[in-house]
Amino acid sequence: MRAAAKTLDTAPRNRHYRCLEYDHDQQGDICLIACGRERCDPGVCYGPDRRDGWHLHVILSGTGTLWAGGQELHPRFGQMFLLKDGETVAYAADASDPWEYCWVTYNGSEAKRLSEEIGFTDGVYCLDSAVEGKAFYELILRMHEKPEMNYTNDLRRRGILLEFLALEATAARGRKNANRYEYPARVYAEQAAKFIRYNYATIHVSDVVEYIGFTRSYFTTLFKREIGLSPQDYLMQVRLQKAGQQLAGTDLPVQAIAVQVGYDDPLTFSRSFRRAFGMSPSEYRRQQAGGGSEP
Repeated sequence: MRAAAKTLDTAPRNRHYRCLEYDHDQQGDICLIACGRERCDPGVCYGPDRRDGWHLHVILSGTGTLWAGGQELHPRFGQMFLLKDGETVAYAADASDPWEYCWVTYNGSEAKRLSEEIGFTDGVYCLDSAVEGKAFYELILRMHEKPEMNYTNDLRRRGILLEFLALEATAARGRKNANRYEYPARVYAEQAAKFIRYNYATIHVSDVVEYIGFTRSYFTTLFKREIGLSPQDYLMQVRLQKAGQQLAGTDLPVQAIAVQVGYDDPLTFSRSFRRAFGMSPSEYRRQQAGGGSEP
């Protein structure tokens, strides 16, 4: 891996510029290199320069122009833009409505992936922000509360950096169409089935839906297609199979077994068990013990 060389920044700054900057050669999965906020003078331009690190700007007001990846873009209030590691870019505040923004600069082995999670995939440099800019600005203020470079403050600022990135990553996931998988459909169904088998006694289908993160109707369709049963039927099947094991292998009362597998009403349990096994729980226990059914 190449060592990042700090870009020499000689652009003029005004009294509204504030920045904390640290070692550009840090090693780790995600490292804070700089953070700051700036209200730019009209028409001020930075670059063209080759950037080291990933520079995520959230625009608090105004607009400007960004030249990156062979594109001319015009990020404005309500949007964010990213200067990507190793790329030569330039950007300029508008002459009549100059932007004000806050930013974080980060690097590390996970920096590219985290940027893509937000939505900055190849060729994408500007995105709408689903989060109010004030939320990002407050995180920058928190970073600046403890500017001293020491281990505890480094940990604190790194945690705030992750909060900063998580704000947009969470919003970006919410913008995705529910029919787009991050994993194959079978993986979601199998994980849901596993969740049911581990937690069958205490959950409802709504808990499984929340765990997977889809809408209930979409999840039900996916699960039934992959597993062959609806989530509710699968949950009931698991409960009754566990009840059968308890009836055959223990002397616990039927009512106690019903509660253990998730049924508050013994009558509902007995009815469900009879539909599944063709006999009552007591008859099933006698049959498993070799006693057969009552005459």
